[in-house]
Amino acid sequence: MEHDPIQWPREVRLDAAIVALVAAVSLAVHLGSLGFYSDDWDLLGSFALAPDQSLPGFYRTLYAESQVRMRPGQVLYLSLLYRVFGTTPLGYHLVNAAVLIAAAVLLVLVLRNLGVPRVIAVSAGVLYPVLPHYSTARVWYSAFQAPLSMAAYLFSLYAALRSLRSAAWRTWAWRIASLAALVASILAYEVALPLFFLNPVLVWLRQRRLASRAAPPPSQRGLLLFLVATVAAALSVAAFKALTSTRLSHGSDPGYLPGLIHQIVHINLAVYGAAAPRTLWTALHASAEPASIALAAGLGILVAGYLHRLLTREPLPSPRQSVLLVIAGGAVVLLGHAVFITTRVSFSPTGPNNRTAVAAAVGVALGWTAAAGLAAAVLPRRWRAPAFAGVVGAAVCGAFLVTVSLEKFWVIAYEQERQLLARVRQSLPTLPPETTLLLDGFCPYVGPAIVFEAPWDLKGALWVVYRDSTLRADVVSPNLRVESDGIVTRIYGEDSKYPYRRLVVFNARTRSTYPIADEVGARAYFAEHNPDLSNSCPPGRPGHGVQVF
Repeated sequence: MEHDPIQWPREVRLDAAIVALVAAVSLAVHLGSLGFYSDDWDLLGSFALAPDQSLPGFYRTLYAESQVRMRPGQVLYLSLLYRVFGTTPLGYHLVNAAVLIAAAVLLVLVLRNLGVPRVIAVSAGVLYPVLPHYSTARVWYSAFQAPLSMAAYLFSLYAALRSLRSAAWRTWAWRIASLAALVASILAYEVALPLFFLNPVLVWLRQRRLASRAAPPPSQRGLLLFLVATVAAALSVAAFKALTSTRLSHGSDPGYLPGLIHQIVHINLAVYGAAAPRTLWTALHASAEPASIALAAGLGILVAGYLHRLLTREPLPSPRQSVLLVIAGGAVVLLGHAVFITTRVSFSPTGPNNRTAVAAAVGVALGWTAAAGLAAAVLPRRWRAPAFAGVVGAAVCGAFLVTVSLEKFWVIAYEQERQLLARVRQSLPTLPPETTLLLDGFCPYVGPAIVFEAPWDLKGALWVVYRDSTLRADVVSPNLRVESDGIVTRIYGEDSKYPYRRLVVFNARTRSTYPIADEVGARAYFAEHNPDLSNSCPPGRPGHGVQVF
């Protein structure tokens, strides 16, 4: 029997509470130790030196950069966070944690309003917030628009479904809220955009099922108008983004789409699928903490116990339902990645690029839990409930441990950033205007986490420290070239050149500064201090960091 979540408010509260608890505990482990990374410093430096230190001033400063003009929602969100919290990272991460918790709770509400069996809805709800597939979106201020976009998407769908059960003016209140959330979601980030074209189908099918039990059936005219408005709004905002974006790929690359599909399959079916036990072992070996293991075990037991209790009241979904839900989960995974067909991107199981999986991870959570239900259905009846509850509890426990182990790398990276900046400031209390500083004697990555890797992050950090927008900065890496008229670095396919004028190298290992006046001086420095330009660091690459799985 299908339950109406609106008629069981206590059940809804209990489900929301368990999901919120799991999400909150997973986010709280490293919340106070996270900081700023990569693009964050570029943002902070620009905001810190903005001529107008008001919210509109911050908005104009960031919007002036052409790369983000297609995301005015992101611009407003990041500007607002800086206006409130400045350069204190805890406030940023608290807000992001609240958004992630809200997204997990909204996922349960959406699934229940779609008629998904309660045990599957709750299972997907507790698994989604701990999945490592989008771990970077939990720690990186510059990526916080991704969870916000996903939370807005889920609220938009929830509001649309709630409108089907509301009367009088509340129907259109929910529908207007749904349309507003749609616009907010896509203007913040585009990852959920393809899913919005699925929403009218889901709402229409749900309405048909509800109408079949109503006497007399409700009018369809208002619903049709709303669904048309939903599609029109999604198309309009998508057109705006297409016209203002500088990230759309031009030209064809026959290998791009197959490569994209290979990455999706590899991450979801290999790293976090068949190889999940090895992935978990690697994570534990790399950064196991007794407190995290205890928390993970406690949450796994709590989830398993809660699900087992639910299964004493209602059965698992039928094999047919489970198969359909597995297919639905796979479809969400594909749609969650679909927008990246139009851009040039690579996916990562652990590094900064995995922020793009924040929407696809919903499909992972749904598909995994439905597959667990399908597997449990073949067991003798008395073993079905404990087997399903145990598998989901173990999945939550394992995903939690992998995710917090990945976060630990970012905690270490931020501590190294602060140490590096303190050494620079101690050795160079002042920097003359128009100085270029190259940072050497350190590793740009700690596992998947970024310490400093590019011109923009170190430059932004120096702007915050020295309050001088004429400063330039970069890091020494194997991609550096010494040329006759300057030093050239390369990242993300773009070169940055620094002439031999007010150019200094700061070596974090020796804690010394080395002025570089010409090519001879540059070659002499590197020959003595860093001959292969690697600093004996493990190899890493932008967007991925150092591979850990």
